[in-house]
Amino acid sequence: MRHEPFFPRPMDRLDRAGRPAGCERAKTPEPFPQAAVDGWIAAFNSGDAAGLALMYSPDSQILPPDQPIVSGYAAIEEFWKTANPGTVRIETSEVETAKLGNYWFREGTYSALYQDEGQTRFGKFIELWTKVDSAWLLYRQMWSPNAPPPAQMPPTA
Repeated sequence: MRHEPFFPRPMDRLDRAGRPAGCERAKTPEPFPQAAVDGWIAAFNSGDAAGLALMYSPDSQILPPDQPIVSGYAAIEEFWKTANPGTVRIETSEVETAKLGNYWFREGTYSALYQDEGQTRFGKFIELWTKVDSAWLLYRQMWSPNAPPPAQMPPTA
């Protein structure tokens, strides 16, 4: 009785195009939609609450620190109107992104310059972006400021 080999012979491992199996061309990864993020930051820094609200998907939610979840376009626009964007200038750094199915995950740190105080504060954020029609929009967003540095105690006598 003849036994078939357990491992296929090299010629048995070719795909239909004659290339070795497993050597298919990988799809070019979809780039992160940085232009959408840049648009959100520009709207925030210019104080455009209506423009900010347009950067969110219809079923979006934001999770601001120390406040209830804000859901939907109208509530998000109202939130940003009361938050007075434009009085704070933000920049992001140390950003990491990953494609998760139909979403882009983005996390990093931010600096926020409070113009009326001349003080910069720091924090971190997490975002999920989703594609609606041909536009990348925020689906979930949360952020939190870092704790302020401890106050210096005056020297004791």
